[in-house]
Amino acid sequence: MTVLAPVNDILQDMADSLENLALLQQRELNAIVERQHADVNALTDAKEKALVHISELDQQLAQHPDNDQLKDDPDLAEAVATIEATLSDIQHQSQVNERVVQSTLNSIDQLKQTILQSARKDTLTYNSKGKIR
Repeated sequence: MTVLAPVNDILQDMADSLENLALLQQRELNAIVERQHADVNALTDAKEKALVHISELDQQLAQHPDNDQLKDDPDLAEAVATIEATLSDIQHQSQVNERVVQSTLNSIDQLKQTILQSARKDTLTYNSKGKIR
């Protein structure tokens, strides 16, 4: 038989995990801006693991026999509200990071197009009369 952790311990673990995820997102944004591509990949992996852990904690709370305490106990209800606010902040930061990544990819694509256009101009050949072929 599995011994379930108390609801307040699971809530605390979730709050800590969300704070960790928020820090990972901030580090990810810094790595994107600083073009530290290896760091971005490592941070993405760490974020995925954190999200899996948070999802597991959420499932534990949903299936916990004492989960009605989350609404009945004022301290736990306040902890839930704090967690929801943190989650909202994380979702907003995720959207910001996504926009920054998209902007960076667009800039890289524009640079690529410029380089390709420049390369095409350099590969022009001329015939014996000086006309472009």
